[in-house]
Amino acid sequence: MAIISATLIISLGTYWQRRLTPLKKMRVNQTTVPTIFVGGDYARAFSTNGFVHRLTTAHLMKKGLVVHVSQTGHVSVKQFAPFTTNPTIQVIFADNHHAKRQARQFATVITVLADRYHVKRYNAVGHSSGGNIIFDYLTADIKHPAKINKFVTIGSTYPGLTQQVLKQLPTQISILNIGGKIWHTTGDGGVNLKDVLKFSRQLQIAGWQPQTRVIQGSPLTAAHSMLHINPQVDLLIMQFLYGSTTN
Repeated sequence: MAIISATLIISLGTYWQRRLTPLKKMRVNQTTVPTIFVGGDYARAFSTNGFVHRLTTAHLMKKGLVVHVSQTGHVSVKQFAPFTTNPTIQVIFADNHHAKRQARQFATVITVLADRYHVKRYNAVGHSSGGNIIFDYLTADIKHPAKINKFVTIGSTYPGLTQQVLKQLPTQISILNIGGKIWHTTGDGGVNLKDVLKFSRQLQIAGWQPQTRVIQGSPLTAAHSMLHINPQVDLLIMQFLYGSTTN
């Protein structure tokens, strides 16, 4: 059993190192604009830890802040590094099953980032309902103390979205919409790909020019819960945010 366990660990390690090779070959532009990561339904730190670990290990980003939001909306922040080289900000909600409420709490997060850390512009990456949290905040009729630069939505659907709501979305932002498709199925096992792609069509009708990408493959790469730990998704995000190239 010990030999089998050791072999399995080594094999998995080799597999992930091979998959991470393209990230290690990447070269990206460096900015001080932070990127905020928001996980989906029932997601805690694990959902976004992978992004931060992989991208900082590859020296493409730098871990900046981890923001915890309590059940009552209280915001506490731990800083790991100054905002110098493509800094990351993880937002982790204690109440992580009510997207509308989290969107209101997210407004407090942005205010704290603007007031305490002088964040004037930011990028945002949301997986699953994390995309809804960010979108609901962006389209809320409230004061926005910082401006969003680019928005990445991964495996997110926007049921009930109307063109009237889209009019509230800041017009200057760039949007990348990523969906998953397991082999010959209709989606990523969690959401239907048609529902993900519908968001891109609605944006186009309203005048945006979103980038749309579909991750196709096995459940290990294209499943809903695997998209946020897929290095191929990392590549798409980095290319979109920083105009990166591979050597």
